[in-house]
Amino acid sequence: MRYSFYILNICVLSFILFYSCSKENNDSVELQFICTVDYVEFTSDVTANVKFDVIVDGISDSFIARHSYSTQDSNYLIGDNIVNIYNFIQSGNEASFDFEYGLNLGAFCAELFPNIPAHEHNPFAAEAIKDLSGKNLGKWKIKKKTTLKSIDKQ
Repeated sequence: MRYSFYILNICVLSFILFYSCSKENNDSVELQFICTVDYVEFTSDVTANVKFDVIVDGISDSFIARHSYSTQDSNYLIGDNIVNIYNFIQSGNEASFDFEYGLNLGAFCAELFPNIPAHEHNPFAAEAIKDLSGKNLGKWKIKKKTTLKSIDKQ
């Protein structure tokens, strides 16, 4: 009887150790990754800057993507499908528009951060204020974002 109690204790202890060790090994540590847009700046009739604020595993940094852009009515298509701005409406020093991360932004991000985890770039409706201190065509600081399920690309 004493021998079976001893064997039972060893089995229970082994199970607990095996379970806790295997649980630790199965839990993958995923990097924290947050990417937001701070502003869009049109520096000329053909060039735009988009400032991304990024947090990777607790470390903050900013990156400015400089690309050419084209316009179609009130839409601004920046880079090779990096960022798209639809329905840009300016009223004085304020503007509203729909912001879409382009299909090629993922490849752009992967060049900057080779180990970023899978993440989504959701489109949003933006309210922005024009920065009056610059000598450019328009630097629009995004003040408010509302997530969109889809964008009307008129």
